[in-house]
Amino acid sequence: MTLPATPITLEALRFFRTPQGEELLTEAAALGTDELRASQILRTRFPADLCRAALALVQLRQTAREKFSLANHMYFDREGLEMASREEISTYRANRFQDCQTVADLGCGIGGDLLGLAARFRVQALDLDRVRLEMARLNLRAAGLDAALVQADIRHFRIRADGIFLDPARRQAGRRVRSAEDYSPPLSFVQELRRSTPAVAVKVSPAIDEAELPTDCEVEFISAGHQCREAVLYFGPLASTSRRATILPGPHSLASTPCPAVPVAPPGSVLYDPDPALVRAHLFDELAGRLGAWKLDPQIAYLSSDTFTPTPFARGYRVQTFLPFNLKKLRQFLLHEGLFPAEIKKRRFPIEPQELRQLLDLPAHGQGVTLILTRIAGRASVFICVSATK
Repeated sequence: MTLPATPITLEALRFFRTPQGEELLTEAAALGTDELRASQILRTRFPADLCRAALALVQLRQTAREKFSLANHMYFDREGLEMASREEISTYRANRFQDCQTVADLGCGIGGDLLGLAARFRVQALDLDRVRLEMARLNLRAAGLDAALVQADIRHFRIRADGIFLDPARRQAGRRVRSAEDYSPPLSFVQELRRSTPAVAVKVSPAIDEAELPTDCEVEFISAGHQCREAVLYFGPLASTSRRATILPGPHSLASTPCPAVPVAPPGSVLYDPDPALVRAHLFDELAGRLGAWKLDPQIAYLSSDTFTPTPFARGYRVQTFLPFNLKKLRQFLLHEGLFPAEIKKRRFPIEPQELRQLLDLPAHGQGVTLILTRIAGRASVFICVSATK
């Protein structure tokens, strides 16, 4: 017998909505992390397939707490949760549709973005997967929201809405696809959608190849928790610039504007490490202009200045020492000065931070510093820094 890809089936979801199903989930959550023991106990009272589903859902709910405030009342499968937008991102992105009354959520999955949209608009949500569509319905109910849910292939469904949010499937057989034309539907499908609805937003991988980005849209990279989580393409009236980096919470947005090219110069007393969303958006010149900063190298995403200006778009560090990289001399210097690497960061440097930490083999005594490893004018270099905010 072939087991389903996920134990959380449509039948399991329906059972979980019954008093007996709620009892099973409550007991599964109370039994702790020993899955074998929990399964043995639960199977004395409930069918084995429902026990597997309950234990899987309990584990997913624990994982989902990082993304959703209502995670303990929501329903997921593993891939659906991994692909779902975080709550703060879906709430922020819904604001981009503020001039719309109706929005179509195409490829809604378990409802990550649907929750943000349904809180503000009349929404029609489509997905081909019946199980995930049921998860989306239950997740809407948990949030006290409603939307029209339709099981359909979005490539063959006539959309009637003021705005469209498209979240194409970016996995095949459980593996992420690299090319935007391998999405389902492919990115080129946007042109067909725009014939009837000009206001279209498309969620794409934040690692999308620059060559695949359309030139007639706004590209926004969104960061949360100091990680670039998502990229979105906005077409028609939803677009307001060509590139944007947005940092959450906030939101703090930096948009592309005409500005002079930033010069390259030797390091000053302050070093800035731009947020990953700003790096992906290539907005170094715009940020440098705000900070009165310059580049250290044309190919490296670090900025420098002689005065520190707080900004949500970069972490600032005060440079204590700047050295050509030499492992032995670096270790001797740190020992002599009573320093240890509390944090190690790198860009375009051949040694991984954890590997360098092991090679340095220094005790965590004395003053903790940040080591920033990079290449300046083609030469491996290391900055020994402390946070500028301390």
